[in-house]
Amino acid sequence: METISMLALEEIPHVGSKTIEKALSITPSFDPRSPSDLVEILKKANAKYGRITVPDTQTAAIGWNKAHEIWKQSQKHNIQIISRESSNYPKYLSHISDSPPLLHVLGNINALKRDCIAIIGTRKPTEYGISAARKLGAYFAQEGYVVVSGLANGIDTAAHRGALDVNGTTIAVLAHGLDTVYPAKNKELAEEICRNNGALVSEYAWGTKINQSNFIARDRIQSGLSIGVFVVETGTRGGTLHTAKYCIEQKRILIVLKHPEILAGDPAIEGNTQLIKDKIADIVFENDDELDLIKIEMKRVRDNLLMHPSKKKMNYTNSNQMTLKLSETKK
Repeated sequence: METISMLALEEIPHVGSKTIEKALSITPSFDPRSPSDLVEILKKANAKYGRITVPDTQTAAIGWNKAHEIWKQSQKHNIQIISRESSNYPKYLSHISDSPPLLHVLGNINALKRDCIAIIGTRKPTEYGISAARKLGAYFAQEGYVVVSGLANGIDTAAHRGALDVNGTTIAVLAHGLDTVYPAKNKELAEEICRNNGALVSEYAWGTKINQSNFIARDRIQSGLSIGVFVVETGTRGGTLHTAKYCIEQKRILIVLKHPEILAGDPAIEGNTQLIKDKIADIVFENDDELDLIKIEMKRVRDNLLMHPSKKKMNYTNSNQMTLKLSETKK
């Protein structure tokens, strides 16, 4: 199915990724040419699977027209829209069970195909955390990894900056349409990321406004793009913990920074402390001696992902269980 047809399905109310997946399983090569074709596809999916909303032609037409306007605006602003069936779709992201049917990309689409590490954390970090995130961003970028983060204030910004300090590549995963940058103060950073062969990525189409729940959903993409997730600093109620949860579910390497004793009890690192205490982290990072171990473990996961193309059947196992209570909050 053509990308624009999938986009049209997404723009119909109550049609989500699972419905699109079911529709594709029935007619993978069918290309709708009108809103009524969309209705017919959903009718067939409903007949086979049930519990699928089938819109009337007028509702389908609204989605159809909106998709074509999004397509037009995306082309005008150099945003590429890639489907899960495209060879440009990130190979590691395709392994997760809820990978987005479509990705919207501004910048270097090839950056998504490289080995990535997500470096993430709180919006209100300590000075130690900011310094650590920037150094880690620079280190992994120099080692040839693409640094993934969320463009948020604090740790995310420091990680992106660290990669850019050494002319490395970094990807920002956004929780809204690529027509805006949030926070607005990072607009210049976003532009610098694209100028330096990086990319802005979102599962949300042009014009999609900021919605708090979208930040939680995008966390699975940060982890899914990456081989490892490095938690620099997080409290016990931050969105960073959602990414850690997805990291475990997606069988990636979870690395957690251990802070010096002088910072013990600081709210900004309580999440780190609990992840370490509960033995959830695969690697507890105390000093640079762990850097080689991180690369070895990420190579192991990468090799396994490449050997097992099925996104639901992988041999690498993480015996740790996520016991933290994850609140529905942003980082």
